Amino acid sequence: MLRQLAQFLAGFAVAVMTMSAADVTGIWTGQMQGRRAEKEDVAFQFKANGATVTGKLFGDEFDLPVEEATVSNEEIKFIVTTTNYYSGAKVRFSFTGTVKGDQMELTRTRIGEPVGENPNRAVPPQTFTVRRLK
Repeated sequence: MLRQLAQFLAGFAVAVMTMSAADVTGIWTGQMQGRRAEKEDVAFQFKANGATVTGKLFGDEFDLPVEEATVSNEEIKFIVTTTNYYSGAKVRFSFTGTVKGDQMELTRTRIGEPVGENPNRAVPPQTFTVRRLK
């Protein structure tokens, strides 16, 4: 009896989390700051299954998978790993944001700094908005 109650409560908790998570499924587009402060077009595709999210960041030359993505209430979090074309170095970016209907405000933060990077050139977090395509 106690085991059945625990299973019911666990299932109920998952159902509540699923119901309260913002719907991020779809394609989201906008612009974010690129190199030399120029605006760059950006697009994400997300597919949500409860609190778990999969997706990709579309690029000019390649698409990058969204990693470790979750959505809870109106908050979304995920990581994108890029590879430097010339050196092969991996750079990870953390994205956190708030979903409000068909608009998502994201903040991109570089995870760690490359060895030997000039601390005066550290990239501050960048905030930008994307909108869901209809």
